[in-house]
Amino acid sequence: PITPAPAAAPAAKDKERAKASAAAAHQESGSIRVPTEKVDQIINLVGELVITQSMLAQTASSLDPVLFDRLFSGMGQLERNARDLQEAVMSIRMMPMDYVFSRFPRLVRDLAAKLGKQIDLVTFGKATELDKSLIERIIDPLTHLVRNSLDHGIETPDKRVAAGKDPTGQLILSAQHHGGNIVIEVSDDGGGLRRDKILAKAMQNGLPVSESMSDEEVWQLIFAPGFSTAEAVTDLSGRGVGMDVVKRNIQEMGGHVEISSRPGNGTTTRIVLPLTLAILDGMSVKVGEETFILPLNCVMESLQPKADDVRTAANTERVMHVRGEYLPLLELHRVFNVENAVQEPTQGIAIILQAEGKRFALLVDQLIGQHQVVLKNLETNYRKVPGISAATILGDGSVALIVDVAALQRTGVRRQEPALA
Repeated sequence: PITPAPAAAPAAKDKERAKASAAAAHQESGSIRVPTEKVDQIINLVGELVITQSMLAQTASSLDPVLFDRLFSGMGQLERNARDLQEAVMSIRMMPMDYVFSRFPRLVRDLAAKLGKQIDLVTFGKATELDKSLIERIIDPLTHLVRNSLDHGIETPDKRVAAGKDPTGQLILSAQHHGGNIVIEVSDDGGGLRRDKILAKAMQNGLPVSESMSDEEVWQLIFAPGFSTAEAVTDLSGRGVGMDVVKRNIQEMGGHVEISSRPGNGTTTRIVLPLTLAILDGMSVKVGEETFILPLNCVMESLQPKADDVRTAANTERVMHVRGEYLPLLELHRVFNVENAVQEPTQGIAIILQAEGKRFALLVDQLIGQHQVVLKNLETNYRKVPGISAATILGDGSVALIVDVAALQRTGVRRQEPALA
């Protein structure tokens, strides 16, 4: 018998597969994988472009705008294009917080089962974006905070019912943009922090405490190294154990952490981070012949001190009366040993700064203005300088140092409590 010719079906199927593969490839062509190093290289080049543009603008400012109107028009367009390019490139490094939040449902479910607790996890702001370098470093601190809430924050069902609560506890993770920062919160509706236990433990550890301390100051005590009020350390977490590491990690990312708590109603830990570590909105100030940059999100207001506003505290340090309260007064020229600076507060400008929930006044010679600056790592190019977080290149080609406001608050302010003489 004659064998029939092979059916054309296989060939047709091959063509269909080829078309499907081509279609899939076309869809995938909408995105490409790029190594982070290449993105960082582009960001650095754009940063250099912004600095060059700023230097050109500084040079052009001495020219007659009437005679060089076309030059000034082109410079303005260059500035706008450079800013747009910088924002576009920076957006490439941004990732949604869902990258972090998505790993917690399973963690919460497993730990709740192990602890015999009923816990609902609620997340908000999963689409909120953060710089990739920060989003990877925030995972460990957040994991520690979540474990703390599950292990020692939220009560067991029987204790919750006895307290008149729903037997199922709630853990809320949220993220939102606020100005040039991102605010990440971990909230639970558990038993809250015990002020009396924290103070007792702090006294036992030899920390300087008093009953007159505000709740906010008491909550900050749990960030002391090795501090814990937990009667037994579990393999999950210990309330306070490692919290000093959490705070240090957040500070290394240019952020700060705050705690609020109501006994019987839960605790909220609030982490505030910059959106990126590459650029900064800052206020430039002059001290002697030096220029410093203050992060704009720390600047509350500025004013010229009057003689009656400045007092000397019992420890010979100065304080300043601002809107009904005395704030520690730091003199920037003393902090960094700057010569030829204004010595009398009445001849300078006091800038009211806030860091880690506390305010203080910083004395400078004069304000220059607001700038968006490109940050340069000081440790990579020179060495670590206490009180300085980074450096930048100004329009005239000179180098300005970025002041670490939180570091000033932690070191300088603590040495001069506003106890009046």
